[in-house]
Amino acid sequence: MHVRHVRIAGIFFLALSSQVLVLQPAVGEQTFQSDEWITECEVDPVGGTPDCSITLPFWETRGDRAGSFALVVMLQTGNIGVVGQPFPMKAVLRVDKNPPIECKQTRYCVFPSAQALAVGKQLQVGSLILIDVFTAKGTFSFSSTPKGYQAGIAKIQAWGYRLLPN
Repeated sequence: MHVRHVRIAGIFFLALSSQVLVLQPAVGEQTFQSDEWITECEVDPVGGTPDCSITLPFWETRGDRAGSFALVVMLQTGNIGVVGQPFPMKAVLRVDKNPPIECKQTRYCVFPSAQALAVGKQLQVGSLILIDVFTAKGTFSFSSTPKGYQAGIAKIQAWGYRLLPN
C-alpha cells in the first residue's frame, strides 16, 4: 500500500511540474527603457551569450519634411549605426566636445569600428550627444543626453550579463 501512495504522489508531482514548466514565460529577452533610450538583451539558448543593444529613436518634422531615425549601439560587437526614413546617406555623431565621427553609407549608416568603440566609451561618461543625419530630403539635426544609455548599461549589468571589456 505504501508503494502505491509513493507512485501516485510521484505521478502527481510530475504532472504539476510539467504544468509549471509549460506555463512559465521564456526569459530569453529582456527590455528596459530610460528616457528615450531602449535597452534590449536576448540570450542565445545554445551558447548562453547575451546579444544586447541600446537604441535611441529620434525624429524631426518641419513643414512637409519629416524624418524618423534610430541610433543603434550593438554592445557585443561595438558597432554603432544610424537607420531610418528617409534613408540616411551620411550621419555625424558627436559626444560632448570629443571629435565627431562620420558614416557615409546609404540606408544603414554604420560608423567605422575603431571610432565607434571610442564613442561607446564616451557615451558611458558623457553628457550631450549631437547627431546630424543627411538624407536626399535634407539634413536633420538632433541632440540628446546619454543618461538613458548609461542607465541601460547599468541595467544590463544588474541582469547579470557581462559586457565585453573595452
